[in-house]
Amino acid sequence: MGIIGNIRKHSWIAVTIVGIAIIAFIIGDLQKNRNQEAFAKLDGEEVTYKYFSDRLMQREQDYNMRGNSSYAFKENVWQEIVQERLLDKEMTALGVVVTDAEVSDMYVGRFIHPSLQQQFTNPQTGAYDRQGISNYVRQIETMPDTMEAKIQWLKFQEQVRQDRQRTKYISLLQNGMYMPKTLANKISEMGSKHSDVRVAGLLYSQAADVQVDLTDADYQKYFDTHKKELNRSVFGLDNREQREVAYAVFTAQPSQNDIAELESEVAEWWGEMQQMDENSVIDFVNMHGGYDSMFVSSDIFAAPLDSIVKASHAGAEIAPIVVQNLTKDGYNRHTYGEYVMGKVLKTEMRPDSLRISMILIPSQNYHQSITRTPEQAAHLRDSAMASIKAGMPFEAAVAAFSIDTTNAGDQNWQPDGAFGILNEDIVHHNVGEVFEKELPNNAGYFIVKVTGKTAAKMKYRVALAQKVITPSTDTEKDVRDRANQFASQFSTCQAMIDGAQSQNVQMRSALLISMSDSLTGFSNTRDAVRWAFNEKTQSGAVSGEIYNSDYSYIVVGLREIYVPNQLTLDQARPLIEDRVRLEKLGEQLAAKAAEAIKGSNDINAIAAKLNVSVDTVADVAFGGYLGRNGMEPKATSAIAAKNDTGIIGPIQGANGVYVISVDSNNKVEAADAEGIRQRYQNAGMNGLNYIIPVLQSRIKIVDNRLMYL
Repeated sequence: MGIIGNIRKHSWIAVTIVGIAIIAFIIGDLQKNRNQEAFAKLDGEEVTYKYFSDRLMQREQDYNMRGNSSYAFKENVWQEIVQERLLDKEMTALGVVVTDAEVSDMYVGRFIHPSLQQQFTNPQTGAYDRQGISNYVRQIETMPDTMEAKIQWLKFQEQVRQDRQRTKYISLLQNGMYMPKTLANKISEMGSKHSDVRVAGLLYSQAADVQVDLTDADYQKYFDTHKKELNRSVFGLDNREQREVAYAVFTAQPSQNDIAELESEVAEWWGEMQQMDENSVIDFVNMHGGYDSMFVSSDIFAAPLDSIVKASHAGAEIAPIVVQNLTKDGYNRHTYGEYVMGKVLKTEMRPDSLRISMILIPSQNYHQSITRTPEQAAHLRDSAMASIKAGMPFEAAVAAFSIDTTNAGDQNWQPDGAFGILNEDIVHHNVGEVFEKELPNNAGYFIVKVTGKTAAKMKYRVALAQKVITPSTDTEKDVRDRANQFASQFSTCQAMIDGAQSQNVQMRSALLISMSDSLTGFSNTRDAVRWAFNEKTQSGAVSGEIYNSDYSYIVVGLREIYVPNQLTLDQARPLIEDRVRLEKLGEQLAAKAAEAIKGSNDINAIAAKLNVSVDTVADVAFGGYLGRNGMEPKATSAIAAKNDTGIIGPIQGANGVYVISVDSNNKVEAADAEGIRQRYQNAGMNGLNYIIPVLQSRIKIVDNRLMYL
């Protein structure tokens, strides 16, 4: 009975274990399915979540992000995939390929790839080292496929191939650009005529007294005429859906009581630290998530710490002070600042940058692909050191003994601290000296030659305890309650905007895309973006959730949804109001000018009726300036097209309405038609910047990323 009772007593453990196992199975199954689900579709071709996440992980590794990339970075990776799929499809259709012979030519032939040129150029001679790259490729080919160096090389090789393929594709498009000679000749002919003119201008900027009444028909007319232009101005080249949100912000600030409690705790900390030895200070700082530096220059710290550290000696105390930034890069910046206190542990004259050449002799404990035993590695190390002491140039020793002969072992300039376990030995050896270093776990040896150091300067090792200034839990709760009370008052976004104004609540707005990291000005609000782009969220809605960012609580409303190629007149109205008004003003002024022209060929008489002065402008050319009126293409084109003299107009231009008297036409030497043709052809090549948006507009994209990111 005792055993049965004991089992019953602890039966919850078994239930919990079974429950966890079931949940783990379900989650694992869901994750497996998720990896295979269509993250997106490009013209019917699936892009799985796993494919995207693998690509993202690779790019994060490339940029040393450690899985902490922004949504903007994720968007860039997505666009990279889109471009790759689009271009691959086009290049396959056109038969654009890169052969193995072409790849080889980029290594040792006439057309060396820029990346290889950079890596394998002899720094002494400036010449590309064809023999060096050949040796490196042969060495890579002998490595196991699982070795990291070979994996990276194969990736690089594929990137080189893709880069050349795309270069060929772009060249194909560039060579397809053509400006007809007939059109170039016509432009040259029109440009060969210069005209002396007199201009009576009704400038928009001087027509403030003209009453312009806009009707819905005026807006509709402009909107119908400029739909494509408006779509491009709103959505840009990427043509993505955008959503405008308005949000009320309630921010918690530390109260006087909060500050008093913080100051009491800081005083307690400081009293303890003053009694500690160096090791205890380091332990205390690390326990409280403080700052325990390597040797650094005083000027990395933000004011006033930079001056305090610079004036300190080893063992000096840094009494509690409030700072906004610990370092100048702002990495440790907090909303309300922080208290810092601590000690300068050591000072030392050290270089800022170091340079070495290195021989790596690994053993089988270094990597499974290495067959050399630790004893054999030690023997090879002894041989290398003996050869160097006997006079063998270090570069030759690299070629003879090192597993990595890239750049003859040169590691280039690196900042102090970047060489890991080698760093202190490098610092404390002179330039030209050679030393050896055993790798941990009997994994092999480094043989290092110090080849460069910058001038030594004073550096400091500093340990600082940090106490961030924050509002208390009670203070934050009061602000959160206010935000919730405010949110409960409104059912529509516009009502919330009006209510915020009457209650003096801070309001902000932002235009978002589905991959926006957060609301403008507030981190960690990706959930608000997801709510705004949820297919169930309708324009005018207010979120039922209060979003928290640092010490702010945010109430969000969806103000407007902008869908590419579905822009409505109501959405465009604020954007086009000034343009519609200007166009209507131009029509009224043009009608006034047309009335003044009736029955008159005298520009002075016309100007008198219009109550404007007459400007005389000499040598007006096609595509040139209309005197002080600036660039007016419609006017200068009309002048160039008129072969005789007399009145032309009214011309409704960019800056005003013009009546122009062409007084004389003069022939000048025509511009080179071939030069004109080449110039316009080159300008047309700029259109290649739009190739991805154009290709993208031709396919159907099903984008499910919001479900995953």
